[in-house]
Amino acid sequence: MSILVERPEADYAAMSFEQLPLAPGFAMPTAHAMAWMSQLAYETRDEAKVRRIAQLWTLDQVEVLHEPALSTLPLANTHGVIARKDGHCIIAFAGTDPADIMNWITDFYLGHLRSDIHQGFCDAAAAVWPQVGGEIRRSMDAGETLVVTGHSLGAAIALATLDRAHQELSLDKAEVYVFGCPRVGRAPFRARYNAAFGGQTYRLVYGDDIGPTVPPSEFGFHHVGRLLTCQRGGRFQAAELSPGVESDDPLADVGVFGGIRLRLLGLLDTARSPSSRQDLLGRLSELLSPSLGDHLPDRYIAASAPPDAAD
Repeated sequence: MSILVERPEADYAAMSFEQLPLAPGFAMPTAHAMAWMSQLAYETRDEAKVRRIAQLWTLDQVEVLHEPALSTLPLANTHGVIARKDGHCIIAFAGTDPADIMNWITDFYLGHLRSDIHQGFCDAAAAVWPQVGGEIRRSMDAGETLVVTGHSLGAAIALATLDRAHQELSLDKAEVYVFGCPRVGRAPFRARYNAAFGGQTYRLVYGDDIGPTVPPSEFGFHHVGRLLTCQRGGRFQAAELSPGVESDDPLADVGVFGGIRLRLLGLLDTARSPSSRQDLLGRLSELLSPSLGDHLPDRYIAASAPPDAAD
């Protein structure tokens, strides 16, 4: 990971797991906590920092994931953290590091055109499966509630991991919060995943985030889970969570040329995506095109925060 996706350690004091209702079913406080957990997954370059933050948040048994992806492509890295809290096992995967070209290759490597799941995401999940699969099995045996989260590429890895856990470990219960998640698989994957986890998968999309528009639906890829959106500069509202798993938004059903046109227009938009970060990198991120700025994890953290919270 690089400084582009890391945050000053003092920023993490804005989050607290004390009094957090980690209960089954969607809750905005849990969504906010999982947005922060997804951010923490970006900090694996400095394990001591991760452990200090975990101690601040009163999390237990923290483990760091950072393994090379097992792929025919040049090696990329899969990063994340595993922690426990009050009978819950929380697994958070890191997303795309803008400074790591291999992460972008993972994002866009679709694999075999007849495969029902995006090969890059599948390979990235496989890189840490021995460790993650073992922790999921341990969680199941202990009767813990499994909570899985991730932002961007990390969100896609989370879904690919759950799909594998369902097939190999017979996992059928998990609370899943994903932020700026790409489309992970084609129709067979979508049907299989939604049958197991769709009702408990909460897919948050902020503003005009470009991440959830890829891979294009025109290539046969689909979203899973229940969609919750908010406008740029706004906040997510629990009451607006979709009751079903049918939505393939954003940018679904517009046709291949219409989709390309809208994506290009989004990159050229001169509007600004406001950042909640007060450091220099946060300010500089507002110079990005809004479709890229809206994809950054700090936007999701701010948009899921309680109304009286600064971040």
